[in-house]
Amino acid sequence: MVELVSKNVLVVGASGALGNQITQQLIAAGVNVLATASSVDSAEKIPAGVALRLVLDLANPASIQGVAEHLLSLGTPIDGVVIASGLVGFGSALETPTTDSGKLMMVNYQGPAMLITGLLPSLIARAAETGSGFITGISGLVAEKAFLGMSAYSASKSAFSSYLAGLGLELRRHKITVLDARPGHTDTGLAGRAIFGSAPAFPAGMTAEHVASVIVAGIIDGKRELASTDF
Repeated sequence: MVELVSKNVLVVGASGALGNQITQQLIAAGVNVLATASSVDSAEKIPAGVALRLVLDLANPASIQGVAEHLLSLGTPIDGVVIASGLVGFGSALETPTTDSGKLMMVNYQGPAMLITGLLPSLIARAAETGSGFITGISGLVAEKAFLGMSAYSASKSAFSSYLAGLGLELRRHKITVLDARPGHTDTGLAGRAIFGSAPAFPAGMTAEHVASVIVAGIIDGKRELASTDF
């Protein structure tokens, strides 16, 4: 069981529908949330009550490095990180522009991995003091199952899922739990903001509130995996 009261947790993508819900639920659990959004405008959508607002562009290595260095310079111990951001695109491999598939890979896998790597010294030091820490990523159902017209998106999320699995093994000795959450289709509006292509006709999805509640409960329970069937 992970005690969240008074813990400092970074939520990346706190302005999005799912990140917003995760942020609100963590605040309700007594967490000091450090929140990021991809732009100044979107930062206005971050819920009230966060301890800090930051602009973080996961497509920009300089932005990632700057945010990591800024957080470390504050001296605020980081107990946990939640990656709740991402991009999506739709289309066959033949129809997918290389630049767009590269952006999906950067924002959905490489950028988060770069940020986590930059924050690991703080996470490891804090876990040594408190006996626990956590990193949570949301890879989704596409990391479990292939879907037509989503090869590039699936590849980026599958890469992130594999990264989380390996990272979890590496951080066990540091008492940091790495959770890979793989919810199915969730009504967040992300599909309507695809960077290329058009979304297929999805059935009604789960609510962001429900998915967030399962993820936060998984963090508290110290889970390392939340399969699609857990939602």
